[in-house]
Amino acid sequence: MNNQLFTMIFWILALSCKAPISSLYQGKVSLISAEKTEWFGGRDRVKGTMYTLKLKIKNNKDIITVKSLKAEGNTINFTQSNSGNMIIVNGNFQSTDQTDNFENMPSGSSVESRERSQKLNLKENWMEYTVKDSKKLYKINIPKFISVEPTGDLIPQRQ
Repeated sequence: MNNQLFTMIFWILALSCKAPISSLYQGKVSLISAEKTEWFGGRDRVKGTMYTLKLKIKNNKDIITVKSLKAEGNTINFTQSNSGNMIIVNGNFQSTDQTDNFENMPSGSSVESRERSQKLNLKENWMEYTVKDSKKLYKINIPKFISVEPTGDLIPQRQ
């Protein structure tokens, strides 16, 4: 009995530590992983987050086009690259700390802090895609983005 319990606990821990998202098959693709990397720019108070989704196409003959990406409540600009039955979606969200950032403020602007008119839902994560030339949108909910350490260029290049 002890040996079985030990084996069960071992596999639970082994499979839960830093593992990618378990495959979520929804429609024609499965979500393999969802990662995010925080970056800081060369200018004071410029920062952002790079998001990477890895998807697997169920049927290699399907042509999948990602139409929109929402990560942590923000609409994300992204690029899509396909290789075989894999799709990589890379997105970037740049934010600036507006506190004491008078450099780009128009003259006569109020110094008072402005609250966002709409609070973002940080758990709102999803992407939408179409298959071939269809107008039907499929939606994949993304449970969570896993934080990863940055590698290579930390600041995304303008395209």
